[in-house]
Amino acid sequence: MSGIRVAILDDAPYVSWNGQVHAVNATFHRFAAALLDVREASGEAIVERVVLAAPVRPALVAPETLPVDRRIRVVPTEPFDGIAGYLRRAPAMVAGNAPRLRRAFRDCDVVLLRLPASNGLLGAVLAATLGRPRIAFVVGSVRDVVAGQGRNGLPGVAARLVGAGYDAMTRLAATGGETIVVGADPAGDGILSSLVLPAELRDRRGAPWPHRAPSLRLVYAGRLAEGKGLDDLLAAVEMLAVSEAPGASAGVTLDLVGDGPARATLESRAAALGIADRVRFAGYLAEREPYLRAIAAADAFVSPSPAEGFPKAVLDAMAVGVPVVAVPAGRLADIAAARATPDGAAILPVRASDPAAIAAAIRSLAGDPPEARRLRAAGAAFAAAHTMPAEAARLAEVLRRQASRGVGEGRVRRR
Repeated sequence: MSGIRVAILDDAPYVSWNGQVHAVNATFHRFAAALLDVREASGEAIVERVVLAAPVRPALVAPETLPVDRRIRVVPTEPFDGIAGYLRRAPAMVAGNAPRLRRAFRDCDVVLLRLPASNGLLGAVLAATLGRPRIAFVVGSVRDVVAGQGRNGLPGVAARLVGAGYDAMTRLAATGGETIVVGADPAGDGILSSLVLPAELRDRRGAPWPHRAPSLRLVYAGRLAEGKGLDDLLAAVEMLAVSEAPGASAGVTLDLVGDGPARATLESRAAALGIADRVRFAGYLAEREPYLRAIAAADAFVSPSPAEGFPKAVLDAMAVGVPVVAVPAGRLADIAAARATPDGAAILPVRASDPAAIAAAIRSLAGDPPEARRLRAAGAAFAAAHTMPAEAARLAEVLRRQASRGVGEGRVRRR
């Protein structure tokens, strides 16, 4: 019996360079490639082929990101610049993408729509027309992201209306198929698009915390962009620095791992706050080992974003034994509760999305090393239960089950 053939529709931007396709800032393609490694007990592959339909444009310079796995066939859809860019060109985008998606879906057994996506509703209609069962793989809410950006006035109203419209299209695209809400029920049988490999897990139960008292090294990893709460994080570091004892030889520092359009603004902001010497911009690290090493060198990982699904960087921090302080946005709230996992809360929640609350949470952690070590152990156990092979195997089973059903027989499952 041959494996199933999966077509994935994604909205994340990609670029082409020297005959290969690279993601601009997304990592889902790595998780998608892991589906091809899932095996039956007999050794036979559950997923035989993965086709990825995503917007691709030529790269102007050599990409920093890793290329998409060569086993994945990429079907380029029309590139666009943000939601506004798509809406301006919507008729032409639909006309150009419809035949490409139809060809991609025709030769598959099941369609996975990674939502929200500008082409999500079009993909759902085409899958239904072709009689292909589909899965809505919902990674977050556009409305929540817009709300987290704190826009005011008419631009804010317009952005919220567009976000609500996008979320409505997500619900329509999910109708009639199975729905996986990424990160829901994370302590149960939920699915996370994890990139953690078993070999990357680090046992640090006997390691001191912090690394070098009384200093405290913080780290954030992810895209440097508006709406990620990074202005608040810098302000929190400034508050912590001001409260340090006069003449202290060591103090709080912050590593920012990643890159993005807000980098220059954040560098200027750090200088204006007088903490430029405490903040290190490490840049984007494409290879896993240097990236994980940069996180593991810290005493605490901070996720200040007020709008997230389930950020993979949080899981990466847990895997290398770094306690996590986070605004409990999106699905992070599910593991911030005391009974969220068998080991208790796996993150220390920030009570509000503002600098004072972030600073207070970090100060609380710094004053309670036993709790930091407990969080480190709980996070490590959670990451060990949600490695990429384990999560890919869970998703492969859902794909196989849905592929065996006819259109309209799917049911909603919050995973």
